[in-house]
Amino acid sequence: MNIRFIALLIALIALPTLAQTIDKYPSGKNITTQATERAALLQTLGRGSSVISNSQEYQILLGVRAAEIIAHEQPQQALTRMGGGKMIETKGSFVIFSAAEQSQASVTSVNGTSYPTALNLRTGVIGIVPGTLSVKLRNIASAASVASEHNLDVVRVFPHLQTAFYRVKPGQDVVAVATSLSADARVASVEVEVVEHMNVPH
Repeated sequence: MNIRFIALLIALIALPTLAQTIDKYPSGKNITTQATERAALLQTLGRGSSVISNSQEYQILLGVRAAEIIAHEQPQQALTRMGGGKMIETKGSFVIFSAAEQSQASVTSVNGTSYPTALNLRTGVIGIVPGTLSVKLRNIASAASVASEHNLDVVRVFPHLQTAFYRVKPGQDVVAVATSLSADARVASVEVEVVEHMNVPH
């Protein structure tokens, strides 16, 4: 009798947790359905150039943008502000969406800043491309001249690492800039920054 009572009690405690797990995300779709729809959507998206970041290979997603959700704004409101499109997911304080146009890999600032995105070919995770480049230089003394000639902003220079961090200006295609830097004799290597995980303040 006691064993049946304990088993029933455990079942009643576990039921709400189980229901949450198999029931629905806030979107109203179960986990499996949402994952299937996401995978199907990713298959339809245009793919651009490949880039390497943190030893991972990414492919630029054409027409998929990331926009920051400003204070007191819902993801759908951010999407409307950016001119509409289909929401793919949220990542930290950003909404990732497919836009009507297949834009280049540039940072834009119409109705708020939006960033290009890239797909991790190994994990299937979408990362945000904020327009920052990590550039290893053959001589760190050339950091400023490299920035000037490629029309870049200097973010930070680490002389002991022979590395400079640059940021593209709005409208510049980050992949095209990376290609141009790679062809510069003063540059040893270039890496495009891709951010997969965003910290959200509590």
